[in-house]
Amino acid sequence: MSGFGASVKAEMKSKSWAVPAEGSGGETELKSVFLHPGEMYASVEPANITIILGSCVAVCLFNERLSVGGATHYLLPTLGSEGLASPRYGDVAIRRLLQELHLLGSRNKDLRACVFGGASMLQAFRSGSSELIGNKNVELALEVLARESIVIEKRDTGGVQSRKITMRTDTGAFSLKLIGN
Repeated sequence: MSGFGASVKAEMKSKSWAVPAEGSGGETELKSVFLHPGEMYASVEPANITIILGSCVAVCLFNERLSVGGATHYLLPTLGSEGLASPRYGDVAIRRLLQELHLLGSRNKDLRACVFGGASMLQAFRSGSSELIGNKNVELALEVLARESIVIEKRDTGGVQSRKITMRTDTGAFSLKLIGN
């Protein structure tokens, strides 16, 4: 992992553990990383990233040419004018993930994206308003990826159910499971 990734990991304290790699008969251990809100992960080392989402959004990026990928899990769309730049905010989180992938040799034209989350989790807030935090989180991801000319390959956003996302960083393979209602 590059220096930036090491500092992010220390700052964000992502939990990780080793699990057998798929199809390996358990001979090789594949690192597993669970991203909590406000965390991100990118590495050349193959890993499974798991993210549980409600109104939060995950942006998963993969570079097939380099077999490298990463993801971020953010709570709110933008930092605004006050406060510390934190990956809890989508504008900061996506920028940092892109910086990390650029340090690993990626170019935006080689990246493909998946965007997940942005559900309306509370019944009281399901009035159909586009002002819901989940909607704002999704809009931010779509705007940033469009501005960076990154193709969105898969999008599963909105609704009223939580999601469990798993992404393999060296293949870009992912799974999506809806949770609840």
